[in-house]
Amino acid sequence: MRKLMVAAAIAALGLALTGCVSAGGPSITSAIGIGGVIDDNGSPASFNVDNSVKPIKCGEATSKGIVLYVSGDSSIKAAMDAGGITKIHHIDYRVFNIFNLYSKATTIVWGE
Repeated sequence: MRKLMVAAAIAALGLALTGCVSAGGPSITSAIGIGGVIDDNGSPASFNVDNSVKPIKCGEATSKGIVLYVSGDSSIKAAMDAGGITKIHHIDYRVFNIFNLYSKATTIVWGE
């Protein structure tokens, strides 16, 4: 019983330390897997491909988080502004996470 309570407390602490930038964030959790201690992966959002637009420009926007503090703007709009993009070809996502203590989420937009 004691081991179960300790495991539940650790799981609750892990959930309490997560933020919008951790473990893929709310927008891409289903697009990429969630790792154990270290999570470093990316995912193309191929369902957003518009073949009438050429992927000649690239813009990135990043959010970072440490424990309970998250800063930055990893929105699609911020990535479009960073790359001078007005028409989107497709969007990629990249997430780096160390045990929900440090997280970085990047949105990468390709287009014209």
